[in-house]
Amino acid sequence: MYFSNFPKILYAFNLNDSNATLVTNIFSRFSIQSDVLDNAVGFYKYQIKEGDTPETVAYQQYGDPQLHWIVCLVNRMSDPIFDFPLKPDELERKIIKQYGYTSISEAYSAISHYVVEVKNTLVQVDGVTTVNTINSIVTLNQYNYASNTIVTQPINTTVTSSTVFRANNSNANSAVTATLTTSSTYKPVYVYDYENELNESKRQIKLLKRQYVEPLISELEVVLNGGR
Repeated sequence: MYFSNFPKILYAFNLNDSNATLVTNIFSRFSIQSDVLDNAVGFYKYQIKEGDTPETVAYQQYGDPQLHWIVCLVNRMSDPIFDFPLKPDELERKIIKQYGYTSISEAYSAISHYVVEVKNTLVQVDGVTTVNTINSIVTLNQYNYASNTIVTQPINTTVTSSTVFRANNSNANSAVTATLTTSSTYKPVYVYDYENELNESKRQIKLLKRQYVEPLISELEVVLNGGR
């Protein structure tokens, strides 16, 4: 259905051949504007299940597997195989091939990169506690401004510091305070865990609501084939 709307062009497979063949112009492009995709009104979230493909999702949600292109278009998927989460065995084969391993066990012991986990715990003056955790990719060699040297951070060792805030301008001995405790831990991220996290991040997609499917198809016909 999708490519049937693409315009046709005359193409000669041999430069010396005077006979041209009518072919589909696969270089034509159709996309949805970013501001439309970011509008939550026309879409809803969908959690991909094991064994789902663009075709099965299109059939379940729209009643027609040929509308798989809408699933891919809305989520900007260029490869419907690898842009969908892979099954465990497929993911293992991908990792082995991508990293040149002889077995998947190597992916469990090889380090992909390091992250620093920073946990901020704020105990407020009214007794409410707020915890915020941020993970950032880093190198273990960090610059120490106090000593003006490069320091290699230890792995899986938590460094904690606390800061006390006065809640008012009264005497420090009697002022109500709030405490911010910051804990930093450098952690290794192993190849399998990293690739599995990337794979799982593809599991939630968004789908176009049913009432907008026909208008989108009509727009496709107009844009690609002049409405014919």
